[in-house]
Amino acid sequence: MRELGLGTSTPSGLQLAGGRAFYFVLAEGEQLPRLCTRGPDGKERTLVDPASKGAKGSHSSINNFAPSPDGKLLAYNLSTGGSEVSAIHVMVVETAKELPDVVERIWGEFPAAWLPSGKGFFYTQMADAPAGADPMLNMRALLHPLGEPVAKDRVVLAGAGSPSMPLAPEEFPGVGTQPDTDWLVATAGGAHANARFAVAPRAKLDASGKAGTPWRPVATYDDDVENVVIHGDRLYVQTYKNASNRRLVSVPLADPDLSKARIEVPEDPDATIVAIAGARDGLYVEKRFEGRARLWRLPWNGGAAEQVALPMDGWIDGLATDPLRDGASFDLKTWTMPDTYYAYEPASRKVQPLGIATTTTANYAGIVAEEVEAVSADGTHVPLSILRRKDLVLDGSHPTFLRGYGAYGISASPYFSTERLAWLERGGVSAIAHVRGGGDKGERWHAEGSHEHKMNGIRDLIACAQYLIDKKFTNPSHLFVGGGSAGGILVGRAITERPDLFAAADIAVGMVNPIRLLAAENGANQKVEFGDPESETGFRTLLEVDPYQHVAPGTAYPAVIFTVGLNDRRVAPWMTGKMAARLQVATTSGKPVLVRIDPDAGHGIGSSRDQAYAEVADVWSFLLGVAGDPAFVAK
Repeated sequence: MRELGLGTSTPSGLQLAGGRAFYFVLAEGEQLPRLCTRGPDGKERTLVDPASKGAKGSHSSINNFAPSPDGKLLAYNLSTGGSEVSAIHVMVVETAKELPDVVERIWGEFPAAWLPSGKGFFYTQMADAPAGADPMLNMRALLHPLGEPVAKDRVVLAGAGSPSMPLAPEEFPGVGTQPDTDWLVATAGGAHANARFAVAPRAKLDASGKAGTPWRPVATYDDDVENVVIHGDRLYVQTYKNASNRRLVSVPLADPDLSKARIEVPEDPDATIVAIAGARDGLYVEKRFEGRARLWRLPWNGGAAEQVALPMDGWIDGLATDPLRDGASFDLKTWTMPDTYYAYEPASRKVQPLGIATTTTANYAGIVAEEVEAVSADGTHVPLSILRRKDLVLDGSHPTFLRGYGAYGISASPYFSTERLAWLERGGVSAIAHVRGGGDKGERWHAEGSHEHKMNGIRDLIACAQYLIDKKFTNPSHLFVGGGSAGGILVGRAITERPDLFAAADIAVGMVNPIRLLAAENGANQKVEFGDPESETGFRTLLEVDPYQHVAPGTAYPAVIFTVGLNDRRVAPWMTGKMAARLQVATTSGKPVLVRIDPDAGHGIGSSRDQAYAEVADVWSFLLGVAGDPAFVAK
């Protein structure tokens, strides 16, 4: 894996501002992504190298970043040891000079939100919670004027302190604006796609903490709004309300009544909207059609929507626009082809390479990706992606690793992996089950695999496993199943439901005791997705899908390897400890149940290349050792 991976340079996370591109680069031979910029001259320059910022005995990583609207300043989130609890730092782009403005206790996925003037930014801050309390509760949104002491920053949204936009303790607040508008947007959300939204004129922002900003509600959770974009005097809204594949509507900011919304893009029965982004010339809309990306441009002037002709069939992982400039940029990739970034110029209607792309020595020429469907217990057809060598003989003998997730409406979209090639080129099979609970077939697919329907996704995974056996890719003694985070529920319940079907399982940073989620950090935030264990309905739902609660004594379980990072703030490592201990006592198979611990890692976000390679190598060695196939290992 190191041979393949260290010969690869990968860009990601592109953002546009002030005529500049900002993005991460995990460069050839390096361990952590650097934050880079490229101006009109096309020359790449490193702004932040986390390798130079790590404390002794640990390492730092950049979780997120936000350029100011003119591209002259940059705010970035820096964390240590993979914990994701970061600090916002600010620098001058031209000189890479660090400013004294540093804001602590920021959850890594929340970037700064700049004022149009670039003279300050909004941010979302975690609670200063005592030991043992959940720091993800009672978050606040504040405004930081550049150059002012952080201690004087004013709270804009917090708890019941904002009468026109009160917050529940588990809601994550946010405030943002755009450089081409005089309006503010307030959000309240969490670990779910939909959020509450409100708007207010920027001139009426109350940063004194006295009168309160007069927020005007736009959407409650019942409106199923996922994303909004401001242009001119209108708010453009992405929603799945009565539209599983989503639609776009708009309302006037002065009177944002969704019941009177104007339909901009109706629901497409064959494709689901996955992202929107506003540029000066129009609104860009990304759709998923049979697992592939399609891009549309909706002109602001009211003209007909235009489809952008993409250079190839693939998946767009990042759609980037600048509200002050025309056009859009995006990456394209497939299971077997690495990322290349492109720019679309609306005046010429041409798509051109941006000059930012993955370079790699990994050769996928002998690998094929197949898209098939397995039939679940209730007759539902479940998409299944299978990667293998073209010359592989389907004789039922091959080590096969089946992975799934199935939560939050997140889709398992195509991505290029050099690590995966190390498995495939030796004759292994890699399979991805697109189970219910994900978003591969719209919001309906998510709803049919969550709450009281969560077992549907688990049965979908079992059906995909059976497909791989029936079609002679593998057999139960060579079939492995894996998942991480919320995928721990999926995999944990699959092996407790059908322990005979798998030789071994890999559960990474897994939620394997969800009935106890309120006893963990980041727990209350998960109730919307999984259920509230303090209600009877929620308790019964969680009891049914809790892997720990379904470990039965005297059962021949597969071998299991759990992996955890001790700095994980998303899923409590003690869940892994409980599940592993119970399996060790209960199993009669004689197969090992192990926990692999990394003391300098968290949820896997921010880990170095060598940390990732070491973990995957340990997991694969464990799986292959269980299968007892030394010939495969030695090839």
